Amino acid sequence: MANLLLNEPETSGGSFTGSMKQVGRGLLEAVPVYGERLAEKAGLPMPSTTTERVTRRASRNLPYALGALGTGVGAIPAVAGLVGSTIGGSAAEEADLPEWAQTSGEVVGGAVPQIARSVAGKTIGYIEPQLQDLYKKAKGFFEVGPGARSAKGMKYGSGEDPEMAIRNLNKFTKESTRRAGSETTNVDAGWLDKTQKTLGTEANTLFANKQFSADPQFLTNVVGISQKAQSAFGEQGNVVKSILEQNIGGKRPGGALVSPTFKAEDLRSAIVEVNNKLDGATGNQAKLLHDLKDALEDLAEVNLNKISPSLANQYNQWKKKYSSFATIRDISQRAGTEGLTAAGQINPQAASNVIASRTGGQPIRNPLHENLAEFGKILPYKKPPTTSLPTALYQEATENPLAKALGLSIQPKVRSKLGGRAATVQTISPTQRFTQTSSDEE
Repeated sequence: MANLLLNEPETSGGSFTGSMKQVGRGLLEAVPVYGERLAEKAGLPMPSTTTERVTRRASRNLPYALGALGTGVGAIPAVAGLVGSTIGGSAAEEADLPEWAQTSGEVVGGAVPQIARSVAGKTIGYIEPQLQDLYKKAKGFFEVGPGARSAKGMKYGSGEDPEMAIRNLNKFTKESTRRAGSETTNVDAGWLDKTQKTLGTEANTLFANKQFSADPQFLTNVVGISQKAQSAFGEQGNVVKSILEQNIGGKRPGGALVSPTFKAEDLRSAIVEVNNKLDGATGNQAKLLHDLKDALEDLAEVNLNKISPSLANQYNQWKKKYSSFATIRDISQRAGTEGLTAAGQINPQAASNVIASRTGGQPIRNPLHENLAEFGKILPYKKPPTTSLPTALYQEATENPLAKALGLSIQPKVRSKLGGRAATVQTISPTQRFTQTSSDEE
């Protein structure tokens, strides 16, 4: 192996000329079955020095390394496979081992990068196309590293390091609460109470002392929702049916929301109740509740727009804030850090889960989804581990820039894990060479 680092005296043709001839010979020998005969016919000599032998072997393996690139293996692993295969085979050749041993050396050397990629995939995760798309988009809003491309997520959940994780959680919480009308980085009982009262005061301004009327579209929507609810759940135990009866069918003291006229405050109460019922609802029931919420909100907008377009605009802002608040309130009720961190920050994964539940699997309907909770899969919260001295030393060793760059550069995509085509291409060269040589010897 030491001989690989030595430069032996070159042939009379000169170092450069001899090496160039070995490049040509190696490329011709890469041709399956007939490669060596083509090299002989071209008058290219056999190598006579260590440098020439290494050059020929590297050139012979080069087309197969390029072939590995075509399978999506990536440039760094392909080059590493070429280098490993060349070193493995050359080491055996310099030790005067037979051709079969040289072939084995090439196979083992070429497989090292594939083994490294497999280990990397199992430890830092395989790149997943959907997560990679989210990762690219999230970079415009948060500090995310390449680790976010895998289902395993980043080491600290919402960042590549503890400081980044804290900044991301603070930004996520500030943006979520801003959309609810009251920005903070600490969601607690005080914030919930204050925000709810503020939104209530705004609602009073919009709905108090006003009379609304049902429009034909609302009546059509209510009948459709009622029919779907009865079909899905029957007559008993249906929260959708209960809300329809209590708030729309006339069991409220103020009258039915389908009457010629009714109190605007009754419609507001119905909207609030539906938002409350969405907490914990799942599947078809959540979807129907959300459909009902949309119908009630549309009815409020139509009526307020008749009074004043500016009131309708104010209402649209209020309903987005109230829906955001109701979602955050639901998140806060999740146990422990499943909802909020110990510092009162919103867990992005919890936000994503709550929104999916509240909207019946149609998260785009929630004002906290776009450019925020949609990143829940790549910005999960992970409780910081208790750091002992050995753990701290290990983290320092694995988090330095060189270790990060090396690990992430060989992180494989999911299809590389499933296919293994690159490994096959990388091992064709030595195996076909051994077959070719054996055939010539016969």
